[in-house]
Amino acid sequence: MAQIYDYLVIGAGPAGMAAAIEASNTGLSVLVLDQASSAGGQIYRNLAHADKQQTSVLGSYYRAGKPLLERFMAANCDYQSLVQVWHIETHAKGFLVAAIVAGETKSFLTSHLLLAHGAMERPMAVPGWHKPGVLTAGAGQILLKSSALMPKEVVLVGSGPLLLLLAQQYRVAGVAIKAILDTTPKSNYWYAIPWLVAGLTNPMELFKGLWLTLVQRIKIPYISGVSHLEVMGDEQVSGVSYTVSDRVYNIDCKVVMLHQGIIAQTQMAQMLRCAQVWNERQQCWQTKTDVMGYTSIPGVQVAGDGGCIGGALLAQIEGRVAGMGRVFNTPVVSPWHKKWVYSWLCFRVEQLHWARGLVDRLYRPAEWLSKLADETIICRCEQVNAKTIRSIVNSGCAGVNQLKRFTRAGMGACQGRQCGLNLSHLVAQAQQRPMAEVEPLSVRPPLSPINLGQLAKSLRL
Repeated sequence: MAQIYDYLVIGAGPAGMAAAIEASNTGLSVLVLDQASSAGGQIYRNLAHADKQQTSVLGSYYRAGKPLLERFMAANCDYQSLVQVWHIETHAKGFLVAAIVAGETKSFLTSHLLLAHGAMERPMAVPGWHKPGVLTAGAGQILLKSSALMPKEVVLVGSGPLLLLLAQQYRVAGVAIKAILDTTPKSNYWYAIPWLVAGLTNPMELFKGLWLTLVQRIKIPYISGVSHLEVMGDEQVSGVSYTVSDRVYNIDCKVVMLHQGIIAQTQMAQMLRCAQVWNERQQCWQTKTDVMGYTSIPGVQVAGDGGCIGGALLAQIEGRVAGMGRVFNTPVVSPWHKKWVYSWLCFRVEQLHWARGLVDRLYRPAEWLSKLADETIICRCEQVNAKTIRSIVNSGCAGVNQLKRFTRAGMGACQGRQCGLNLSHLVAQAQQRPMAEVEPLSVRPPLSPINLGQLAKSLRL
């Protein structure tokens, strides 16, 4: 028998926690399902169990989540960790969510669903990115926050605030950073200048970002204008090759961490057939929502970086707005001051999205990153390279979903998360179409691998 809740939140990051607090304070029965072992999301991962040394290494961005985490743990809501949601579907009573909890399949029913499962790193497909010794910056942060594990030395490659933050954390922890290879195009700085005014509306974040950048440029070998990267080595990483001003350079290393910004996770929303739109500014697909986070499917909301990328503060405010939006859909009469707070929070959401324009333009991915070399492995699960994909597209393939059937690219364990965006880029380039006209990969259950016994049990529920 499925358990029934008034509000089901998937994800216990800043958005999910804030929404759960807001909704549970009005007496709604709230369930929060989270994949991690403790609440906090990626930005505040393992914060409840971190000691003083860890929090000192991870910095003020990490410690800032403590008050929110404490309010969430004190809230009157049902929180379940280490939960793997593998299917969501519409139901006569709203929505049915199927998940693996402690190795067993469980189902939950809700009339209103909030997807606050956050973002993922943009796949940075360069030659050799599939070799042992290559990780993403996000993976490096997970190891650092969850287990205090870090490499002895590393080369950081890519662009974006997370790469700089990880460099700062590694430097404080004593990791030898051989170099930061910055792929930000020089032209991006000119495009970003008009948006300094927007950035100044959020001065604390702007000056933190400037300070973080300046410190890394002074303390670490920092190489700008990098292009045409290749991870060297046969069976494992032996170094990195890169180009600056038409000259090729090499760095010997055993560990490389890649990062090229983050993009919204849309798989759960796609499974429910929520409308998707192409965000040209952030160069990714996102779920179309209104000011309360409601999607094209009544009863389904999206908040935080799972919708439009904006960072922890914006995600927390969007979560509060989404929770208030759920409360406003109940017979409970909200006091006048709540509606005033709601109006103020909506204004802050718009203001912070506008301020985010500076980051989006400064760290827009370089064009060469989407013009993939033939030998580059695009789908790591099925080992399909760019040359194979181009040949299929040029033979008359209609789009990425037909391409998937011909090549199996996107059919692996990651369900296209690591190759879907690059597949779309290849189709758009070959057919000379804008990305907005190339549909994203379709999503089918299960969202994550499950065994036949778990599947069989779910059919009996």
